[in-house]
Amino acid sequence: MKLRIKYCGGCNPIINRSQVVKEAIDLLRKSTEVEIVENEADVGLIIAGCEVACINQSEFEDQAKKWVIVGGNLVEHRAYPAPQLPEIIVQKILEKANL
Repeated sequence: MKLRIKYCGGCNPIINRSQVVKEAIDLLRKSTEVEIVENEADVGLIIAGCEVACINQSEFEDQAKKWVIVGGNLVEHRAYPAPQLPEIIVQKILEKANL
């Protein structure tokens, strides 16, 4: 699976974005092959450090077919405990990739 990762600017993070992404990718690689790409991704991951998630998606939305949006402790607008974020993100990516 081709995965695009897009980080916010990090102005007000309440989560460790890079750690969450690292853990999610490690978990994802247990289920499927993962190639990190800049364009033509099967699924994109927007990882914003806070719940505002003010990143301008229109600037890059065509770089992936479908997107999973993380904003602080929210994944797809639903709150989760921080330790569960990597697992939830992987579930959402796999759902969007139809795997």
